[in-house]
This record gives sequence, structure tokens and C-alpha cells, in this order.
Amino acid sequence: MRKYMAVAKILFKAQTAYRFDVIMTAVSTIWRVAFAWILWGAIFTGRDEVGGFTFQAMLSYYVINSFWAAMDLSDSVSSEVSNRIREGTYSKFIVIPSHPQLHFLSQTLGASAYYGIFAALAAGASALVFKVNLLFTADPAKILLAVTLFLLGTVFMNSYQFFVGIWAFKFQDINFLLYTFPAIVQFFKGEFVPLTLLSPGFTDALRFFPFTHVSFTPTMLLAGRMELSDGLIGLAVLSAWTVGMMAISQLTYQRLRTKYEGVGI
Repeated sequence: MRKYMAVAKILFKAQTAYRFDVIMTAVSTIWRVAFAWILWGAIFTGRDEVGGFTFQAMLSYYVINSFWAAMDLSDSVSSEVSNRIREGTYSKFIVIPSHPQLHFLSQTLGASAYYGIFAALAAGASALVFKVNLLFTADPAKILLAVTLFLLGTVFMNSYQFFVGIWAFKFQDINFLLYTFPAIVQFFKGEFVPLTLLSPGFTDALRFFPFTHVSFTPTMLLAGRMELSDGLIGLAVLSAWTVGMMAISQLTYQRLRTKYEGVGI
């Protein structure tokens, strides 16, 4: 465990060398809120509520959700894994005494912790600039559950992205997956629109899938728009999917890595 903590610390410190990326992440956080302010400002013209949301409640949703989105750096896992496999440098993770999934999870957590500082500042700045009366729950149980869901969601997303990345062992070029899947995942995470605006039947079905509880459920809990009992159901669903994804990705990894001919292996 100590070596993975060391990896997380190294990645946390390494982010200071990528100031432009950090700045652009903060800008994208503000842009998400700006886009919501423009789009929903037009939709709410002449209306008090849309789908149970007031205009301020909708902006609060986007402020909170943009913070979670800025901290989710799991996409880099699939990109790094697939690139290293194609370039022949993945052999490093085969020979070092480190579990690949845990190594990449440590990297993600370390980088996310650094990005989270600036994401929080950017979310706060966007709330001030667009005069958002931020609706935030005062229930400590909901806050704790939201943080727990996000951390568990990070583990799930890391395993999922690792699973996507290792298919480069078999197909080499998986750019189609890398460019197509993120948009689909973002939709199911509620980053485009709150999922409660969709049809009730579709929304109910999404409760049994993991991506909903990575970002949407924590956002709704913090915004005070979801009951604790529904959040606990989300925790159970996400926990089951996380265990399953970790097992599937590990089994797939063990099967596909035997086909790998890396440098020095």
C-alpha cells in the first residue's frame, strides 16, 4: 500500500508541471456553468420550473456537477494503457512489482486531488460570476454519502477505463472506443442534462447502471434533491458494479497479456 501512496504523491506533485492543463480544466469548469446559464436562461424564459427545477436549482446542479467532472481524470487511464501497448513500453508494468490497476488508480487519485483544488475554486468563481444562489444540502449524511460515491466511482471508472485500454493487446488501434465511449458515458453520468428530465421509465432503468451513480447521484445528494435512501441504493448498485468490473478487467488482462510481445519481454 505504501508504494501506491508514493505513486499518488508523485502524480500530485507532477501536476505542477502541467499548469496549462490545470488552467484549461478550470476554464472548462466555468464554461460548463456559463453554457448552462445561457441555455437554461433561454429555456426558463416565461417559466418558473422545468422538470421540478427552478433556474437557480438548475444552475446549482451544473456548478456541483462541473466540480465532479473536473476531478474525473479516468479517461487518461485508457489512453495511457493503449498507447503504451502500441508503443511497446507497457512491459514496464509487467515486470515491476506493482498491480497495474492499483498503479493507475493511484495515479488518478493523486492527479485528481490536485485538480480538485482548482476545480473547487473554479466552481466557486462561476457561482459568483453568474450569481448562482447555490443550493447545497446541510445534511452531513448526504454529504458523506456523496463523497463516498465519488471515491467509489473513481475506482469503478479506473477499472472500466483500464478494461477499455487493455483491448489494445488484441486490436492495437482502439481509437474508435476512446473517442466514442466518453460522450456516451458523460451523458449517463448526467453531465449534459439532469437525468430526471428524461422519461421516468428510462430514468428508473438507469438506476441499475453504474455511470449514473458516479456523478449524477452525488450531485443530486449535495444539491438536496435526492433522498438518502435513494443514494444508498445507488451505493449498493455502484459497489456491485465496481467489484464485477474489477474482476472482469483483471481476468481479461490476464488472458490478453499473454499475447503481448513488448520490448524486453
